[in-house]
This record gives sequence, structure tokens and C-alpha cells, in this order.
Amino acid sequence: MNRYQLLKKNHETMYQFIKAGILSFIVLRDIEIYEEYQQLKKMKNNEAKFLYLGDKHELSAVRIEQIVYNMQKKVN
Repeated sequence: MNRYQLLKKNHETMYQFIKAGILSFIVLRDIEIYEEYQQLKKMKNNEAKFLYLGDKHELSAVRIEQIVYNMQKKVN
């Protein structure tokens, strides 16, 4: 299971943690970005995906790449 799957599986708990200030709302942004990245199947080039999402979310392509990498990271 990766981080994205874990967060989606426990979305109710995640929202409670965000409301309580335990978890940053940035997690929601990162989930949204990762889901958009997954939907960009037309673009073959990952760098183009990172640039597109970076422009859309006003983040650097490097930050988008980090978000995608972190969401794909395996969790135990």
C-alpha cells in the first residue's frame, strides 16, 4: 500500500485530524495534485505533467515531483 491509498482508505480520520489541527490541510492539496497527475495519461512525458501541474497549482515542477513521489511511497 502506498501513502495515497492509505490516506484515501482513512479519509474520515484524516479529515478529523485536519479539523483538529493535527494534520495540515496541505495533505488535501497533495491528494488533489496526485489524482490530477494520475488522470494526465495523455501526456507521456512526466516532466510535462510536473510543469503543467506546477503552473496550475502555482508550485514548482520540483515540488510537484516530490508530491507525486511521496504519494507513491510504500508504507508498512
